[in-house]
Amino acid sequence: MFCLKKMSFASIIVLMLFLYGCSDNNGAGTASSIPSNSPSPSSAASNETGSLQTRTVKDAKGQVDIPVNPKRIVDISGSTEELIVLGLPPVLTGNTDMANPTDVTPILKKELGDKVGVAGWFQTEVSVEAILAANPDLILAGPTQEKIYEQLQKIAPTVRVPYGFNAFRGRFAFVAEVFDKKAEMEAWLKTYDERSKQLHEQITAVSKQETFAVIEATEKEIRIYSSTGIADMIFQDLKLPKAPGTPDPDPWGGKVTNLEGLSTLNPDHLILLVNSDNNVLEQSKIWSSLKAVKAENVYRMTSKQNYNEAFFAIGKQSVLEQISGDILKHAKQ
Repeated sequence: MFCLKKMSFASIIVLMLFLYGCSDNNGAGTASSIPSNSPSPSSAASNETGSLQTRTVKDAKGQVDIPVNPKRIVDISGSTEELIVLGLPPVLTGNTDMANPTDVTPILKKELGDKVGVAGWFQTEVSVEAILAANPDLILAGPTQEKIYEQLQKIAPTVRVPYGFNAFRGRFAFVAEVFDKKAEMEAWLKTYDERSKQLHEQITAVSKQETFAVIEATEKEIRIYSSTGIADMIFQDLKLPKAPGTPDPDPWGGKVTNLEGLSTLNPDHLILLVNSDNNVLEQSKIWSSLKAVKAENVYRMTSKQNYNEAFFAIGKQSVLEQISGDILKHAKQ
């Protein structure tokens, strides 16, 4: 089992890229319910013999019978926040704090308190023993859990979610369809997108066509993001102009570069992901020469917060307000 607690964020990103990849296109598109001979979802959860009623859905690899009304869901697909939005909080999760993979994220701690157990980080090896102990009646497993699928299947019906860490909207749509909660998902997305549009208008009213960049700086390297996480929120949700020279991303959403690689990137606004001031960017002469730095248009968040929040439903709402608020606050000064 991987010891994530001792790994740097850089190592975690490399681990995600090379060992597990980013599964945006891994598997079939959306889930689809397939009528079965079981009673309809609106009927009672148990038949005359007391066994659970089921229905058949299509997952990443085929068809699987799942309970009509599951009571004890284990989620190791990264979909826990989306399940909460849909009114289906799990009893065990793989959405753990990047700084402490034995604990849930701060947002889930706020939402669920001690009502949810931890299986380990969903992007790496999880504890089958913890899943078994949770006594689930349904398991959601992501692309990174393929090696233990047969074990999971012996514990409870297991739906293989084809979308991984970087595919928020695809993952959300798939899970919503599995549980016949498409209307709830669409209502949430409508609210989120309308708020994003409102904030876009407020920001661009003062920033005009000024450009933005998302950069992560560690002690050894720089990563320029153009998609996934906070970058998706800046460029896709808020639709803010991307700085010229932003490189095309690798599959995980960014491009690793050196200080010289920043020579063609000089944004008006900079979202900076750092865990400390001890990083290669802020200790360089290039840093003080950037337009965003001179204008004090630098908006900080930790790498941990990005990975904990910007890839999931409830976290996205929080980060959207935080980053937009920071940009608007600077604009008014």
